[in-house]
Amino acid sequence: MKKIYTSIMLGLGILSYAQVGTTCADPIVITSLPYTTTDDTANYADNYDPPTSSSPSCPSTTYGNYYHGGNDVIYAYTPTTSGTIKIEMPNVVGWTGMFVYTDCSNIGVSYAACAVGVSPGTRLIDNFPVTAGQTYYILLSSWPSPQTFAYTLNITSLTLATSEVQLNDTKAFFYPNPSQKTVHFRTESPVISAIVYSMEGKIVREVKVQENQMDIEFLPKGNYILGFTVKEGQTYHKKLIKN
Repeated sequence: MKKIYTSIMLGLGILSYAQVGTTCADPIVITSLPYTTTDDTANYADNYDPPTSSSPSCPSTTYGNYYHGGNDVIYAYTPTTSGTIKIEMPNVVGWTGMFVYTDCSNIGVSYAACAVGVSPGTRLIDNFPVTAGQTYYILLSSWPSPQTFAYTLNITSLTLATSEVQLNDTKAFFYPNPSQKTVHFRTESPVISAIVYSMEGKIVREVKVQENQMDIEFLPKGNYILGFTVKEGQTYHKKLIKN
């Protein structure tokens, strides 16, 4: 009886200290975007091997469930606003993949999105629509060979919440506004990059900034949000009117 009790307690101890991210019930939680991490699936376990005979289709292949054969690591992201995101694993080895699920019970049954590849390279899920309040589970895995692989995971938002727009910040602004062709930045340090968003927060275009000014002649007439980043790293968002 003592041996049985000891075995049970050891088993409970192992479960209590299981690595976060090893199961869908205890994922690595992503609290905000952009998000970047570098890790190795060797640090996790092989808990999910769904049937390959009933594999849902994935772009360019019907062998998606085969890419669950290696060690798995699972992340969870719950957006506070609806929009679109980009999920990317750059420069990974071959026979690796990533999958997005909207429920743990969907693993191997129904993908919300996926990206797999037999060759080394980038796994990319682009323009993936997300709904505020919905939790998305991102599973990274591989074929049984390789059983594990090193990876970098990048997740970025492709939309901008209107709450991020700063209307009254006098430290950084641009003029003229409205403008037809060119806007000039008035900032304490040089502007190094700029992005034009629609009023719904979707990226319209990344724009070159030279000598603290940029051309907007390409834009159709209308209202936009202009995000610009200065050399020190601060980013400002302000409404832009193109006439």
